[in-house]
Amino acid sequence: MKNDPYIVATYLNAKQRDNWVADGTSPLVTISRQRGAQGSAIGARTAEILTEMSRDAHPWIAVDKELAAHVIEDHHLPRRISNFFTDEQTLSIEQHLEGILGISVTSASMIEKMTRTIVRLARLGHIVFVGRAAHVITAKFPRALHVRIIGSFDRRVQRVAESKQCSWDRAAEEVRMIDKQRHHFASSCFNADLDDAEQYDLVLNTDRLSVEEGARVIAQLVSSPHFREQEAARLRELRRQVLGEEPQLARV
Repeated sequence: MKNDPYIVATYLNAKQRDNWVADGTSPLVTISRQRGAQGSAIGARTAEILTEMSRDAHPWIAVDKELAAHVIEDHHLPRRISNFFTDEQTLSIEQHLEGILGISVTSASMIEKMTRTIVRLARLGHIVFVGRAAHVITAKFPRALHVRIIGSFDRRVQRVAESKQCSWDRAAEEVRMIDKQRHHFASSCFNADLDDAEQYDLVLNTDRLSVEEGARVIAQLVSSPHFREQEAARLRELRRQVLGEEPQLARV
């Protein structure tokens, strides 16, 4: 899954137009997925649907390990946009991350960089994160919807075999290996069990749902005008009390 440069530029320009409101109270989605369960496709389609539902007023993007920091570098977006992803505008993250959002960033440099990039994007909102334990990193963001995408082993293997045009045995080996790697990553870096359903708001089984159906279920929930607005209001008030910031209205 890779965003078209135009889509990313449109998203970032919209955020610039809104004066980089980044108080952590805009909606976002995280998708944790089993290999072959079509999580990346659902994430990408969810972002498209949410953008359409906003009538392009608030573009959404879907990101996986190809985070926007890399997109900015690859596509040479304007300096005024890329500034957001440097330390020039992120002092409050280091100062207030744990106190306000209750997130503890791991000390390993590569994981720390990834975590901080995810947090910076999450503060902007209108993002669909696929993988990278984003549901753990953004667990305290008030308007985050956390989704787990699953499917039966045989059906997932079949999809991988078809997409890679390889044997069933080879696809089965890949599914087992990648699922194991993802579990190890979440466990070793964030002490999280990906199979713990209590971490998620929604679990979708793609044996029973198509990519389009799954994406529309997610988009309908997130686009509700009352989606966790009370939780967001509490965070805005806390920021006002702690940081002396004027509250901003989150937008869908």
